[in-house]
Amino acid sequence: PAQAPQSEQPQAEEPRTPFQTPVQHPEFRQAQQQTGFGEVPPMSQKPHTPKNKKHSRGLALGLCGVAAACLLFAGGAVVGNMAFGGNANSNSGTTASDSSDSAPTLQINSKPESDSSNSSDNYDTADGMAGEDIYKKVNPSVVSVISTTAEGTGSGSGVIMSKDGYIITNNHVVDGAQSVSVQLSDGTSLDAEIIGTDEQTDLAVIKVTPTSDLTAAEFGDSDELEPGEYAYAIGSPGGVQFANTITGGRISAINRDLTVNDRVMTLIQTDASINNGNSGGALINKYGQVVGITSAKLSGNAFGSATVEGMGFAIPISEAKTILDDLIVNGYVSGRVSLGLTVSEIPETYRRFWGLPSGVVIESVTAGSNAYYAGLHAGDVICQLGDSAVTNLNDYRSILSACHVGEELRVYIYRDG
Repeated sequence: PAQAPQSEQPQAEEPRTPFQTPVQHPEFRQAQQQTGFGEVPPMSQKPHTPKNKKHSRGLALGLCGVAAACLLFAGGAVVGNMAFGGNANSNSGTTASDSSDSAPTLQINSKPESDSSNSSDNYDTADGMAGEDIYKKVNPSVVSVISTTAEGTGSGSGVIMSKDGYIITNNHVVDGAQSVSVQLSDGTSLDAEIIGTDEQTDLAVIKVTPTSDLTAAEFGDSDELEPGEYAYAIGSPGGVQFANTITGGRISAINRDLTVNDRVMTLIQTDASINNGNSGGALINKYGQVVGITSAKLSGNAFGSATVEGMGFAIPISEAKTILDDLIVNGYVSGRVSLGLTVSEIPETYRRFWGLPSGVVIESVTAGSNAYYAGLHAGDVICQLGDSAVTNLNDYRSILSACHVGEELRVYIYRDG
């Protein structure tokens, strides 16, 4: 999917992002898109200027440690024999905690058993809850998120995770925000702070300070979903004016791989209506449990502006749990390798014209990163990682995703012919 021009978006609506823009044929995609695996945490040592030496094609550069990713999605790869460094994931528990002296964690609940009695929630274990009962149950847990950036004001949605004010939303809803506020379902407005964001998974956690306990959502196991079962979405499509709108449909597919800005995300597909402003809202199963965070819509084609109806996508909550817990505890996703580079694919026409090899080109090197110390330069082409050839961004990412903090990786580059 290609990113739509920012200028086309009305200021009052949620800002367009790769997760909310028309999808186009690959022929129309932008030639170069930056990518990475996180920004390197601040380093205590002072950066030094690497020596600018000429290297031949296929050269493996020196030993280099790679720090764990921090808040933003801005890193990429490293060079030479790389030792991946960083922090281990912490707080992977499954029991929610709302006490003031401990950070809450997201609790995943199984769907009701066939012999269970839950009349307070009007469960029918065969058919689930009625739509009106689902709305009454979940609506108080869904908020509108208003984000003010240098470009203007936009809005999205959010899901209350804990009664003390932790709220889940999409990264692209609060990305670049100078201030964030939240409107509760009863119309109350509260200022919010950004606790942590992760561009790679498009997840974010914000926090408000309520005067009384909020209504936290009940979260269900997205791994238990089956295509064909009923699903509902609650959010603010079109902005705060249409806050707390419910739409209904079916789970259309599970484990649907969707390529967004050269990132492959595994999402839930639904035909419950999802529009701009739904981003960060709730996808709900037939038992009134939040099973996904709505984030995308397929809305165009390669040859015109015709809308594709009934193809919305949500981030599975069971996969999001570890990320969200980490964001609350650390403010970033710990344990993810960071290589200190921003890279992009080389357009085929450029590659043929300049006689470049297959690979990904380095757009920039983060100052103070291990790639910086190893001597990688913007313009270098990464051709191979370890024993595996790199021909595109998917190769690059899949190889790095299999690496762990502390491992070493030999990286081969093409430079100056």
